[in-house]
Amino acid sequence: MSIDECFRKGMLKRIKPDKNEINNSLDLSRHFLSRATGSMKQKYFDVAFLMAYNLMFQSCRALLFSAGVKERSHYCMIEFVKKEFADDEKISSLAKALDSYRLARHAIQYDGEACDESDAKSIIGDAKEFLDNAVKSLKVHENNSNEKNTNNRKAKTK
Repeated sequence: MSIDECFRKGMLKRIKPDKNEINNSLDLSRHFLSRATGSMKQKYFDVAFLMAYNLMFQSCRALLFSAGVKERSHYCMIEFVKKEFADDEKISSLAKALDSYRLARHAIQYDGEACDESDAKSIIGDAKEFLDNAVKSLKVHENNSNEKNTNNRKAKTK
């Protein structure tokens, strides 16, 4: 399904970028990070995997909100972020990884597939990296927006 189809079918919807939604998603990401690492200590690798997936999902969602989009589909959200952030190699690469984790998450959550320590460690590492890169990208985006607004105000006063 293309991104245009995602919008036509209501799986993606244009919204006004909302700092509160962005921050809520980042807070949830951090919450899921603590749950994922705690689950690893308990050797609950499937739970750790699911929590790390949620961490990546919320980090991706924060980026989506910053672009003025809301999701109703994991697939469509990931495709949008891969395209929208194609110039950011790290985010684009991690969004591609998230897409493969999406399929594994489905198998673990709905089919009871096994998840070993290596799989859980891998997604947790990628999830941490996704959160860090999302935060960096959002700061750059915010700084660019603030600079643009300042320049617009200066132009209006001249």
